[in-house]
Formats: sequence, C-alpha cells, structure tokens
Amino acid sequence: MAPTDRPGADDGAIVDVAGIERAVGRVAEVARSVELSTPVPHLGRWKVRDVVAHLGGVHRWATRIVETRSMDGPGSRMSELDGVELCDWFDEGAAELVEALAGPAPSDHCPNFNPGSASTVAWWVRRQLHETTVHRWDVERAVGSCTPIEAPIAADGVDEFLDVFVRTRGEQTLTAPLTLTSIDPARSWSLTPSDRPGRVDIAPGRLADVAEEISGPADDLLLLVWGRLELAETALTVAGSPEVAASL
Repeated sequence: MAPTDRPGADDGAIVDVAGIERAVGRVAEVARSVELSTPVPHLGRWKVRDVVAHLGGVHRWATRIVETRSMDGPGSRMSELDGVELCDWFDEGAAELVEALAGPAPSDHCPNFNPGSASTVAWWVRRQLHETTVHRWDVERAVGSCTPIEAPIAADGVDEFLDVFVRTRGEQTLTAPLTLTSIDPARSWSLTPSDRPGRVDIAPGRLADVAEEISGPADDLLLLVWGRLELAETALTVAGSPEVAASL
C-alpha cells in the first residue's frame, strides 16, 4: 500500500500502516546485523539497543490503547532485554501493532494525548508511522547506512511534529515569527510566539511580511525539528535573521 490520504485522517494526513511495517522491518534488520551496543551519538548515551527497547515499548503502548480504546493504564515501558531476545521481543510487538492498526477503520473512535486533534485510529497510525520512521533513521545513522525518508512522509512528519509536540507544549524558545518550508512537496508552516508564555502558534502557509524562513528538503526539515541534525548538517537554507532560526 503506497502512502495515501485515507478517511479518518486529520487534514489529509498520511495514514499508512504499510509504511509502519516497512519501517519496523528496517529497524529489525539493522538491529540483527550489528552489535546492539553500537552508540547512537546524536542521541547522547543511547545505543542501538536503547532505541530498539524504547521503540518496542512505544509500539506495545500504542497497541494497547488502540485495542482497548482507552488511555487508561501504564505508559510506554522500555524493555530491559538485550541481544536476540530483545530483537525477538521487538518483532513480536511490531507485528501486534501492525495488526491492531490495520484491522479497524481509520475513522473509528480512539482517544489520544493530543488536545484538539481527531480522536481516531488514524491519529495513531500517523503517530506510529512518524515515531518509527525517525527511530529507523536513528539506528541507520548509528551504523552509517541511512535510507531515504520519502518526501511526502517527511513533510507530513513535520506537520505532525508541529501539531503534537510544539502547538500543545510549553517551554518553546522561538523569539520571532518564522516560516518553515518544504520545497518538495511544496508546503509551508508559519510559527509565531504566542501570547501565552512559552507557547508557539502554528498555521499552515505563510504569514505576510515574515522574512525569517528555513527552507529545503522535507527530510532535512523533519530531522532538524526532531533535533536529529544541526542546521549546518542539512541542505536547508535560512533567510532573514539566523538568530531567529537558531532560537527554534
């Protein structure tokens, strides 16, 4: 199944269970081909083992919520397993996640942790697609074998990150309005410091008279906002004040 807009998604978001399946397959492939103690330098002290143990816990947590249609219960738990046992545990959880997300209609009701979003199964498909895609890149970079993040998925990942992890969260540091632009696919987001301290307002498209902009490939933009790459490591360009871009 190619990435596609499906009923139940928010604002044309990508809802692609097969994309999750491909991403977990790549994580499993890398995990079984390297020492799990291989460092992931851009994630501090984490090793490949930590990424796999974390992601497998997130998958099980999401599976439980979709299956029970309830946010009640424990949160994501990082596995203490290692070696082949950890890889087997990860594969089992990934298969359960794919099955749980593929069964119901995307528009079926399911609660989530993002205020103001549609409470649907589609929300969880999108969240797990981007969670798994970014962590797939993490383990690939650790072994020097990154595969491309498809541009439509990357652009949708930027949109999802801004909605779930910026719009509703405090302690933001943006100092002035800023536009983020993906050049292919062509898509822009306007970020503006909110009247509420530490918050950022987000709107699709561009705001008039805002000179500050970060633009370029969608995958670089996604990895920048997720803190996986520094601006200097990307093919992104900055217009206007570098200080405003840096404050992001």
